[in-house]
Amino acid sequence: MKKGTSSKAKKENGKKANVTRKELAVAINKELDLSQRNSAELVDTIFASMKETLVSGESLKLVQFGTLTVRDKSPRRGRNPRTGEAMMITKRKMVSFRPSKRLRELLNQ
Repeated sequence: MKKGTSSKAKKENGKKANVTRKELAVAINKELDLSQRNSAELVDTIFASMKETLVSGESLKLVQFGTLTVRDKSPRRGRNPRTGEAMMITKRKMVSFRPSKRLRELLNQ
């Protein structure tokens, strides 16, 4: 794939593409008739708010989409895949997503 190839072209070639922030801004621009700059600022503001909520340890519920929650992962023993050497994996926090019932139904049609 050449650099700068659109996600539409990637999908046509059979590869799955990610939705980018720019594509979200373009969709908002078309749907709400906002300027490209205001659409991009709106997307950035939404993601900044979501990030703040998760960093503070709160859950984020998006109705008819799903819930993002922060989970604590306990330390555990693991192996370095390159060397096979045993090591401790430190405790950490992670974000988990639980889709809404409606989203699960749509995915499984």
